Amino acid sequence: MTSEQAMWMVLALALLASGCHYRGAKQSQGLSAPYGERQVWAVAPLRNESGSLHANGLKAADHLAQRLETAKGIDVLPVNRVLAALEALQMQGVTSTEDAIKLRGMLGVDGLVVGTITAYDPYDPLKLGLIIELYVDARRDSFKSTDVRKLVRAATDEMSLPNQPKQRPSQPVSVVSGFYDASDPAVRDRLLSYAAGRSGEDEDDPTRDQRLYQIDMDLYTEFVTYLVSQRLLRVEQERLAPPRLAAEPAL
Repeated sequence: MTSEQAMWMVLALALLASGCHYRGAKQSQGLSAPYGERQVWAVAPLRNESGSLHANGLKAADHLAQRLETAKGIDVLPVNRVLAALEALQMQGVTSTEDAIKLRGMLGVDGLVVGTITAYDPYDPLKLGLIIELYVDARRDSFKSTDVRKLVRAATDEMSLPNQPKQRPSQPVSVVSGFYDASDPAVRDRLLSYAAGRSGEDEDDPTRDQRLYQIDMDLYTEFVTYLVSQRLLRVEQERLAPPRLAAEPAL
């Protein structure tokens, strides 16, 4: 084998390895819920406590709802249904545990996600901080599955708050938070994996999509809401896992 042939073989192997890594990155983005039965969730507009007038809690809620909708085992109501329920309850937003429990009951969903934008900087390098909380129906296992199609079609005046006793269990049941700085190498690595090939415009340059997600705050919010959705479902998996038996001491 000549030196030129050897060079081309090494190049071909490098390209093949790169392509395998690229395809693997695109296949690793799935979310999965840890529940035995399909769940219906809703996402409330996020509170803006970032100090930035540019932060939009409604848009962030839309991104979060879209990411959670992709999870296997979860259906998510449109955010406009949540807005209608808030209006029916004469609530400006969710500012307390009591508000969240009341709104979840009005919507009749298994889980309600509420949250706060804690940091927001739309200038390079982009920065976004979020706190996400999950409120659930403590008695949901005793109810039949919610008909999501009926909820989506229902008129606002057809929604009613169920006559039920106050929920005593600790709420929220799961909380995740994070601050994501696009200049952080760890965040950039996750961004490369998430963004690769999503635009479908230049599959020969997977870093092109990463650059787009690094300069467009809307795309960056999509990425961050994916990360917190993933973390929330992992925390839920840990919460619902059966307790581990303590290992017996060795004799």
